[in-house]
Amino acid sequence: MLWQRRAFLALAAFFALTQAKHYDFFCDDAFIALRYAKNLSEHGELAYNLGQRVEGFTSPLWVLLLAAAGRIGVPLMSAARVLGGAATILTFGALALFWDELEPDDPWFGIVPAIALAGSAPIAAWTFGGLETPLFVALFTLGLALVARAARRRDLRSSLYAGITVAFCTLCRPEGATLIAIGSVAVGLTVSRKSASGWHRFLAWALPLALVVGGYELFRLRYYGYPLPNTFYVKTSGDGLWQRGTSYLAFAASEFGWPLVCAYVLSFAYLSLGARLPERWRPRTGQLLARSASVASIVHLLYVARVGGDFLDLYRFLTPLLPAAACCLTSAVLRLCSAIVGSARFAIIACISYVLINGAYQGTMKDRATLVAESSRAALHLEPLGWTRLYGRRWAGIGRWLAEIRTPGDSTAVGAAGALPFYAELPNLDLFGLNDLEIARNGRIIGNRPGHQRFATMDYLLAQKPTFVFMSPESTPPASGRLRYDRYWASQGYLPIEIRVERELCRCDETFYHQFLVRRERADSLRGRADVVVGSAVR
Repeated sequence: MLWQRRAFLALAAFFALTQAKHYDFFCDDAFIALRYAKNLSEHGELAYNLGQRVEGFTSPLWVLLLAAAGRIGVPLMSAARVLGGAATILTFGALALFWDELEPDDPWFGIVPAIALAGSAPIAAWTFGGLETPLFVALFTLGLALVARAARRRDLRSSLYAGITVAFCTLCRPEGATLIAIGSVAVGLTVSRKSASGWHRFLAWALPLALVVGGYELFRLRYYGYPLPNTFYVKTSGDGLWQRGTSYLAFAASEFGWPLVCAYVLSFAYLSLGARLPERWRPRTGQLLARSASVASIVHLLYVARVGGDFLDLYRFLTPLLPAAACCLTSAVLRLCSAIVGSARFAIIACISYVLINGAYQGTMKDRATLVAESSRAALHLEPLGWTRLYGRRWAGIGRWLAEIRTPGDSTAVGAAGALPFYAELPNLDLFGLNDLEIARNGRIIGNRPGHQRFATMDYLLAQKPTFVFMSPESTPPASGRLRYDRYWASQGYLPIEIRVERELCRCDETFYHQFLVRRERADSLRGRADVVVGSAVR
């Protein structure tokens, strides 16, 4: 029977990968990690701009994996997609281990959360999205399961495996540090003062954490000079983050379905606190795992609220909680149905209903998120994935255009710090400061949109003397000679230009046009090109 369940899990993973292909989506922010990986693999520098040591990423493990792939000649976008797909497959394996630790006597009911996960819009969307999300989902789920197993088995190998997994989970995203605290308590409570083996197990748990997480922190202090990544200083800036974050979570709950969200919360509570109930109603196993998952979920949700949620759609920061939530809800349904009617038949009907209801909410979520413009997301300034996909390709097209005309000494200044700088292969001033020390700490506060709270001051921007400055939205169709004119920028030696980007450059359905500012002498050198219109220095 074991091979049959594995075959079913493999089928669920295959379905998830098939769903992911329909999104045809690669996030612009993912190109930031690709740029770090490229500079590391080709130049030996873990830097965004060569010669500038700034930690503008939050997933060292993801960047290092990409750099390793680049080092052996794998195209970085392909590497990110392959790693994302492999991580999603690993997630289903982690889910199976989580379920076996939660409900060892009912292995076949583990197919219910697997089906729910296979139809999940966030899982599918972020599988090939280029970010570390699928890897973090897999390691977060696996870490919870292995911590519970280490506490239950109380052997050296289980503690070591749990420590290794949690260490890499924390290196994948800093939120993984929650599992360090949970695991230290869970493993630590099994240590007896009179037993040397208990301390050996705790050492086996702690050693990978010290070597991997502690080792990287020492490297960070020595290489970058700061105890936290540069992104922290941007993402904790601004007012009203809690309010925005709670609104974001409430909106997410409405899309996942308030009935299901309430069911998830109640299932966590029942499995965690069920020992206080009469014997008939008590969950038989998995209480430590349920409690660990509950604490991890609460801490994670508080973190998401604290940073103001997200600006990207389909809930990449909530996706790590989905496998545990699906498993705990299925387990609670199974236990309660057995207690009420004494039969698994009603539990099967309830689980089928859960899968169908979840599928309906996920389908609606997918349809809304893949639009280019969607009014329900406007209030929270969420980018529908359709919009993100379209403009990611357009930024990539502009980057390829710049790569064709670049000359020594050119540089860019752009807030969309991913695809455009990656393809242009020019030094870039990240106007939102994620990859700039000065802006991250002293830039102007312009709002509370996550990752976009700060912006370069004009004095600082002009002091860098970038060749190309992207400060305006696109202009499609073309402006027909009516280029935006700004007296201030003209006085600083910049002219507006408009370029035509062909479909072949952006991999888009149609040609588009874009206006931006160029230093006057460089703009003059572009006059006469069929795909460029250069504005006037006076008006």
